[in-house]
Amino acid sequence: MMIVNRETKISEILKENMDAVDAIATINKNFLKLKNPFLRKMLAPRVTVASAVQIGNSKVNVLLKSLEEIGFQVEYDKEDNSEINNNGETTNNMSTEKIVDLDVRPVLDMGTDPFNVIMETLKTMNDDETLRIINTFEPIPLLNILKGKGYEYKSERPEEGIVHTFLWKSGEEKKEEEELVDVNAPDLSYEDLERKYDGRLMEIDVRDLEMPMPMVTILEAIETLEEGHALYVHHKRLPQYLLPELKQREFDYKAQEVDDDNMKLIIYRK
Repeated sequence: MMIVNRETKISEILKENMDAVDAIATINKNFLKLKNPFLRKMLAPRVTVASAVQIGNSKVNVLLKSLEEIGFQVEYDKEDNSEINNNGETTNNMSTEKIVDLDVRPVLDMGTDPFNVIMETLKTMNDDETLRIINTFEPIPLLNILKGKGYEYKSERPEEGIVHTFLWKSGEEKKEEEELVDVNAPDLSYEDLERKYDGRLMEIDVRDLEMPMPMVTILEAIETLEEGHALYVHHKRLPQYLLPELKQREFDYKAQEVDDDNMKLIIYRK
């Protein structure tokens, strides 16, 4: 069985043994939500063992011990000082007067990743406003993404089982989405990739699917890609929320716009 350490992705652990969900849930029962296929695909690839214990307010070696008990080989941390950081990346720039509340617990209970809801809410806010996310755990993977978009945060635990995460704009966004467009083999054009993967393209059409099924369908498809093959996607537009997920999974892409409602993508392994 695989060797697990603090940097191992939760997705890799679950791929090896789905019973690990129960072991992971010993540090925070909310990880039982990983039994939901959609949340598993969306959340698990963003989370390492170290991130999981931070979310669960636990320690690395506690989780490693639980995984060892179900058969995993583990590499214990010699100095396990991991603990929840309730102050996040705090500064004095947070507005305490203009707070916008967003309770994402109902979203998670429906089996939906709250990422899109949070991002859409942030888009409607002014720079002098603070978003308060109400949840049962600290959304570390999301916070790591938003730090690159010029946000800072702090988290508080007003009562058992409740976490308030405050997000506010503090700087300029790193042009990650623009970088994501160009990170993939810049010397290869869309046409080059068509020729390279000729006869080895798996084709799907997600234009008529309702959200969030286009992203789910694409993520499911790339998991089943044979070595040396690529995914050919018919989409309505360039799916910005998908791009960090592709990067996380070490996939690149090229896109070609056909018209306002038709975008073609070729997604392939780096």
